[in-house]
Amino acid sequence: MSRDREQAPSVPTRVALLRGVNLGGGRTVPMARLREVAAGLGWQDVATHLQSGNLLFRAEGAPGELAAELSTALRAELGIAVDVVIRTGAELRALLAAHPFADGDPSRTVLACCDRPVGELAARRLADLATGAERVRVADTGTDIYAAFPHGQAASKLAAGLVTSVRPATGTARNLRTIAKLVELAGD
Repeated sequence: MSRDREQAPSVPTRVALLRGVNLGGGRTVPMARLREVAAGLGWQDVATHLQSGNLLFRAEGAPGELAAELSTALRAELGIAVDVVIRTGAELRALLAAHPFADGDPSRTVLACCDRPVGELAARRLADLATGAERVRVADTGTDIYAAFPHGQAASKLAAGLVTSVRPATGTARNLRTIAKLVELAGD
């Protein structure tokens, strides 16, 4: 990785978060294949973390354009439609540092990243889904959502509706352990 970083220090490490892959069913994206697809796009320093669709890379371009490029390539190469949201390592670091619920269990506290601003109506829908000790808040970015599930996500209406409630935006969530590791791997 260091040689490419020396060649393009102004290009930040980005993290592509793929929504809903490798959770069962027909939406399987092998991480080796994901790396091949990204490298085929000319992206540099391509790496993955876990089996849940976390891709680190360097490439020039607007986040939305890069997300669309990867989504189109995955459809062409693997035959599946995958929503992709991109953040830089620095953006994830700032979101993690500002997480208002980070004092909870990191495996039950999430950051959801969306592809566009979450409107007021969507924010109200999210708040209405939270029950008991669950907490949810749209980040100052307007495109990211903080949520905490002290009793887990399995039976949570908020967890089930976290991404669908923000339509027309789309997004994907990762727990704070995964976000912290992605920040560490991005190194920016």
